[in-house]
Amino acid sequence: MLYSERTFDGERVVLHGNFYRDCTFKNCELVYDGDPSPTFHNNQFVDSVFVFTGPALRTLYFLGNMYRAGEGGQEVVEETFNDIKMGNIHGAEASTIIPNTTDHSLKARHTQ
Repeated sequence: MLYSERTFDGERVVLHGNFYRDCTFKNCELVYDGDPSPTFHNNQFVDSVFVFTGPALRTLYFLGNMYRAGEGGQEVVEETFNDIKMGNIHGAEASTIIPNTTDHSLKARHTQ
């Protein structure tokens, strides 16, 4: 579902696959379950927090465990977050909600 120029205030917003453009989130719980990813464009987030459930929560547990797993684990997690900051995240998906896309990369990657 597309949300455009809407203000969410004090709400629990389930993000599942929605598109948010020019919205404001004030004092909200932003619920992400891991699939499919929401899309955000030009939004404002004020005193809001993410709430993770399902596969998304398990991913955070995995990263936390890796961070404390021993030599090299912390570095792997920190490098992953550096990649996120640089927009270099990529990963193969069996299927996506957008036809003809092979992954959910933040940057377009063309391989032939």
